[in-house]
Amino acid sequence: MSGIVTLREQNFKVDLKPGSMPVFCAEPDNSTRLPGLILIHEIFGVNDHIRDLARRFAEHGIRVYAPDLFARSELFPASEADRDNLDVMRQAWNSIPDSQIMADLDALFTHIQSQENINGKTGAIGFCMGGAIALLLACHEPKLAYVVDFYGRIRYGFTSKTKPKDPIEYLVPLKAPLLGLFAGKDELITADHIEEFSQRLQKLEKSYQLKVYENAPHAFFNDRRPHYNREASEDAWQLTLAFIKKHSKEERLGPL
Repeated sequence: MSGIVTLREQNFKVDLKPGSMPVFCAEPDNSTRLPGLILIHEIFGVNDHIRDLARRFAEHGIRVYAPDLFARSELFPASEADRDNLDVMRQAWNSIPDSQIMADLDALFTHIQSQENINGKTGAIGFCMGGAIALLLACHEPKLAYVVDFYGRIRYGFTSKTKPKDPIEYLVPLKAPLLGLFAGKDELITADHIEEFSQRLQKLEKSYQLKVYENAPHAFFNDRRPHYNREASEDAWQLTLAFIKKHSKEERLGPL
């Protein structure tokens, strides 16, 4: 897909059991069968940054779906200001079982795959908290075409009723090719974590590519946050688009 791409945006809800989940969708305004992408937000929820990112991917010929995973949490703050409070958002996040999140994303994945304008190749990408969830989804959903994990926690650092196991403990059923992008100056994800992750993936004979941006901090890709690193972000964007193009089997993905 080349030239200027006209986009279409919509907000809709996916039926869950029980309830429903809001989804923001950005996509090329056409009926062409294109790849799908589940875009999983950071701990701050579906905000302007996530919506802008959905549009960026859509400009490259991808139908992008950004679900609001906080729809299940009674602790999600009504105030926009409180959504920038990490402690408040962590409490909201930790109140939602990973198993429930997988069930909700199952419903979205089924919805996407049923659309006539999807070519059957739907992948997932996530950032920070969303990176860990994208990885869990890939371990849970065997038909996912690919997964991109931007600095998702490999080990949570705790266990609870809602988060009973670390993401690294779910890798055995992983079938989707994985691109993992990490930061060398990340206090949440250490070099030892990344090395353990790599060794586990290799031992399990998974298809994966990991890259560490040694001089970048956690959340380096978010250009609305103080830890934004332009050099790492631009390189990671190039790698991500190339990875998606390769694994979505979609030659219409536009040039960078």
